[in-house]
Amino acid sequence: MKAACFATLVCLGVMVVPLPAAVGLTGKFPESRPPNGSFARPVEGEVVDLSPPGFSWWRTAPAGQATYRLTVIDRQGRVAYESPQLTDPVHVPEKVLPAGQYTWTVEAVDSGGQVTDRFGPRHFMVAPGAAAQPWVPVRELLARVPAEHPRLLFPNARSAEFQATLATARRQAYASLREQADAALKLDVPPEPDYDKLPTRAEQRLGYMESFGRLRRYHTDGMVNLALMYLLSGERKYGEHARALLLGAAEWDPEGISSILSPYGDEVGLGLVKSAAQVYDWIHDLLGEAERRKVRQMLVARADQMLRRLEKRDYLVSPGESHAGRLPGYLIEHALALAEEPRAAAWLDYGLRAMCTVHPHWAGHDGGWAEGLSYGLSYNTITMAPMEALRVATGFDLWQRPAHRKLRHFFLYNTSPVGEIFGFGDMYERPVASRAAALRGLMEFHAQRYGDPVVRGWVDLLRSSTGGEVESSVLPAMMQPCTIAPRSPDRLPPDAVFHGVGWAALHSNLAQPGDDLMVMFKSSPYGGVSHSYSDQNAFAILKGGKALALPGGTRYPQHGSPFHTEYTQQTRAQNAVLVNGRGQERAGSGRGGRIAGFESTAHMGYVAGDAAEAYGGSLEVGRRHVLLVRPDVVVIVDDLEAPAPAEFQWLLHAWEKLELDEAAQTLISRRDDATMQVRLYGAGRMAFAQTDEWPVEPRKGFPTATAPEPEKRWHFTATTNRDAAARRIAAVMTISAGNERPECRIREVADGIEIETASADGVGIVRVELAPGAGQRTILEAEYRPKRGAVERISAR
Repeated sequence: MKAACFATLVCLGVMVVPLPAAVGLTGKFPESRPPNGSFARPVEGEVVDLSPPGFSWWRTAPAGQATYRLTVIDRQGRVAYESPQLTDPVHVPEKVLPAGQYTWTVEAVDSGGQVTDRFGPRHFMVAPGAAAQPWVPVRELLARVPAEHPRLLFPNARSAEFQATLATARRQAYASLREQADAALKLDVPPEPDYDKLPTRAEQRLGYMESFGRLRRYHTDGMVNLALMYLLSGERKYGEHARALLLGAAEWDPEGISSILSPYGDEVGLGLVKSAAQVYDWIHDLLGEAERRKVRQMLVARADQMLRRLEKRDYLVSPGESHAGRLPGYLIEHALALAEEPRAAAWLDYGLRAMCTVHPHWAGHDGGWAEGLSYGLSYNTITMAPMEALRVATGFDLWQRPAHRKLRHFFLYNTSPVGEIFGFGDMYERPVASRAAALRGLMEFHAQRYGDPVVRGWVDLLRSSTGGEVESSVLPAMMQPCTIAPRSPDRLPPDAVFHGVGWAALHSNLAQPGDDLMVMFKSSPYGGVSHSYSDQNAFAILKGGKALALPGGTRYPQHGSPFHTEYTQQTRAQNAVLVNGRGQERAGSGRGGRIAGFESTAHMGYVAGDAAEAYGGSLEVGRRHVLLVRPDVVVIVDDLEAPAPAEFQWLLHAWEKLELDEAAQTLISRRDDATMQVRLYGAGRMAFAQTDEWPVEPRKGFPTATAPEPEKRWHFTATTNRDAAARRIAAVMTISAGNERPECRIREVADGIEIETASADGVGIVRVELAPGAGQRTILEAEYRPKRGAVERISAR
């Protein structure tokens, strides 16, 4: 807090004295989250169930000219913790904070010892019964690492345990491992790539894409499976082939084309830093001393390169670069595999501080993954091995951290086991069945780790929904076989919200995905960055897994292409709203959305999003209210106010051509036997249009791309009939499949509409106020009268 004179602020009974204003004082904290910056944590008012929490804030400007002192004060005004002087804006205390309420501040201190600014005060609470995880000095952790190899995941001391389960709990995973290792025996040692020799930048980029996709078969899959098969079976043929692949990679120049700092792309190098330390550890006894030195030299060079990249881009302040999010875990694995190396302490210190504070950047405080389900699945699968390796080798258990403990619920609620789309963001269009093995691996691991039989039951839904047996990813299943008994998710609440990442999911029948009406909604404080889109307040609707409303684009032919950046990532490709034909700004902090309301009852689910900031001044009010009246009616109300009269466009995208009736203001979306009927209200007669043409040529900028162009879909626009500064637009949707016949009657009343729905369980009444600019008057009021039980009510302003 800043003030021109000494004043006091009372918070939790603590007197906090702001700094006096000073002319020319350097070392000021940013007023708001910097672009691509971390979120200050703990978030304001957060109740933490791990003590102490990891603290993160922002650097003062100019960077590098201040140190920081973190102070934590308890409710009685006593100093509960004070840090030493810190050079980075992250810290994990070495002492446990007892349950209670706390205030935390950070002082910036210049080279002369003068306090130049104060961050905070901010507040949090340690919950009763919070798990304890104080910081442990890294040299102490390294001293716990076994001296012998193997030491990563499958240490020598537990070899008898692993061997005993290869025919029981690990039997299926072991059989899959052998099959994959046998296939890898056919791989030759690949040469160092040379796509940098191609004549144009576009061809170099396509060559890079082809190369790293191909090399994954050799490094991230092939030699890892070979090395693990050797470790568990003792059959030398697997180990010798892994040895050949590893030594071949050791011949490559770490600072050359395979560098993770390469201007052509980093995936080739990322594949090596993911796998090489594991392979070195697991086949250590097959390597001669000269070979060990050679491989260690490569591992040290690549670990230092990882640390150099993280420090250069200041990951502890700006963790928003997606690929960099893999590096803290890889650094930890390198430190464990090479615990005797002098540099290991530096690698482990940076990696663990990141993992305990700003990582994972994309996970909210209540679970989730802001980049989307596809990237959440990939990155959390990647993180499994380093986290588990650290726990096994040192006892430091990152699985206790909230982002990891709550992740499984995000996937359970936001994934339809029969879905033909996979949430929001890049690669959403890949059906869930295509990710079933990875999903099973992630969810079974988490079910076992946290003793959650319901998540294990959800995996059974996934397996049955994809036509029978689904093999799990090999490494997660080998690390920790899932032996917990399943239980159906039928007793879970039907709806869930994840405020930290701004996602929500509403369901009609969570435990029966083949019948479920699923409404996905997003209004994220992260905004349209990285692998996520400018899709705040956007929705998608699935019935029995069939997508009746879905995003309108796809990533083609690669990330960052004109088709991807000029269309797929933009608001016009989402089920959202445009203002004068313009969408949301694709930017970082301050250009996102937020979940503004959420309620769930037995027969209704409700979520609201506020996306006004995302439009960069085009909207002063941008709220979308979404109500599901189970089992088959969805009501969406947009409350829009612009600074001047404007034209608004209401967008919807579908796989198949829509049936439009502009006179009746209705449209119908179909997908196989699923149907969604939509009627629009509130803006007079809106002009309807649809097309299946792409607004940007898919091969723009990449005329030599060989991948097939994306499957076309239909894009619907309803445009208001005259300019107005304020509008309310309501969409009433009835969704069915097969012989289902939703009962829904709509009548127009003064200033709005009234919707009556009926089902076997009871009757729902929804009233929508459509008069724009109605201030604090109720916009949506819903009441459900079940045949048995109390009346349920939801209202929204």
